[in-house]
Amino acid sequence: MEEIKIGEIVQLKSGGPKMTVQRIIGQSGDHIGVKAIDEYYKVKGYKEGDVICQWFESNQLKDGVFAKASLMLVQ
Repeated sequence: MEEIKIGEIVQLKSGGPKMTVQRIIGQSGDHIGVKAIDEYYKVKGYKEGDVICQWFESNQLKDGVFAKASLMLVQ
């Protein structure tokens, strides 16, 4: 599987909009605020390595969290 990095463009393997990788849960470094947000996502059922993405839909910024295995890089 290709390594997905922050800033790359991805899309769900099943289709949908092109999305920008904003962050990857668990790759926060030492930033305490980001670590706290990661813990919040984990309480919600997400896990380390899940990908937080952003995209525009009808001029509105949307975001979501996706399993890395469900995404593919857009060339």
